[in-house]
Amino acid sequence: MMIESIKKIIKNYLNNEDLVNLQFATVVSVQPLQIQIEKLVIPESKIMVPSWFSSVNIQIQNNDKLLVIRQQGGQLFFVFDKL
Repeated sequence: MMIESIKKIIKNYLNNEDLVNLQFATVVSVQPLQIQIEKLVIPESKIMVPSWFSSVNIQIQNNDKLLVIRQQGGQLFFVFDKL
C-alpha cells in the first residue's frame, strides 16, 4: 500500500513538472560558441546546435537571437531556431 502511494506521488510530480523550457538567448561569442540567457552566459560545452543548421546555410553570428530548449536542471541547451 505504501509503495503504491509513493508511485502515485511520483507520477503526479512528473506529470506536473516541466521537463524542458523554451527560452530566448543572445549569441555573445561565436568561437567558442556562447549564448546569454538573461544574465547567465552558457558555454559551448552545454550548447547543442542541430546539424541541419549548416546544411541549410544558417550562420550563427554575434548578437543573433535564438530560441533554445533548456533541459530540466539547466545542464543542456538545444538551439531550436534562429529568430
